[in-house]
Amino acid sequence: MNCSEFMSFYEVQCKELKLPMESGDVASWIAMNDITPANLDVLHSFLTAMQTRKHDQQVKTLKKLSRLPQKKPCRFDSFDMSLLNSVAQKQLQSLATLSFINARRNVIMIGPTGTGKTHLAMAIGNACCEARMKAYFITMDELKDRFRDAIRSGSEGKLLNGLAKNSCLIIDEIGYCHFDRSETLLFFQLIDRFGLKETGSIVLTSNKDTSQWKDLFEEDDALECAIDRLWDEALCYTFTGRSYRGKNQEFVSLDFLELKN
Repeated sequence: MNCSEFMSFYEVQCKELKLPMESGDVASWIAMNDITPANLDVLHSFLTAMQTRKHDQQVKTLKKLSRLPQKKPCRFDSFDMSLLNSVAQKQLQSLATLSFINARRNVIMIGPTGTGKTHLAMAIGNACCEARMKAYFITMDELKDRFRDAIRSGSEGKLLNGLAKNSCLIIDEIGYCHFDRSETLLFFQLIDRFGLKETGSIVLTSNKDTSQWKDLFEEDDALECAIDRLWDEALCYTFTGRSYRGKNQEFVSLDFLELKN
């Protein structure tokens, strides 16, 4: 590696690793100390190793903060696509690029229980963390609890600001609990804050069609506004078919022998 190539590499790593020496100082140091191309190769390898270590630590921290289960992490490559047609497979591959986040488009997944919605939602979250973007996973029931606690303590703004800082907010299982009027208004404000951001998306999963969502909330006007903003240019996926759950079950017939006295 020659000096020009190394300096181009160093300028990138200097910002990434927040190194104290400016590129001009490094170039002077190389010239004054007769650093050879072989020496530059070693420095290149060392800085690359540092950058890789920093990247891995950041990803680990982001995954921990995301609340995504990591014992058996859900990923796109572990999703069984064998039952999908070619068009559906291409759509999911496009989803894995995370381009929808920079495009400020939400993702809505609707379908029966056990058809893979949560797996894909978590896969999106893990992909975000690996790309060093903030993701956060929460069920609708947990979100209701957070809203209720925030209302009691008067910390609604703090909660909304914290949730809105994520590049991708994943809300799972819409339809398993009911929001009262105050909680519905907070839900609308949360959607509104994401709509005002330059980047960021909300991923929703539900086993209920949006026509049934009105039964889950109390404030009709706020709900209508929230749904309109969620659906505006959203990527909508409808899941059909049988549940994936239990596909690895084994059934064993047990014949008990009659005991003789």
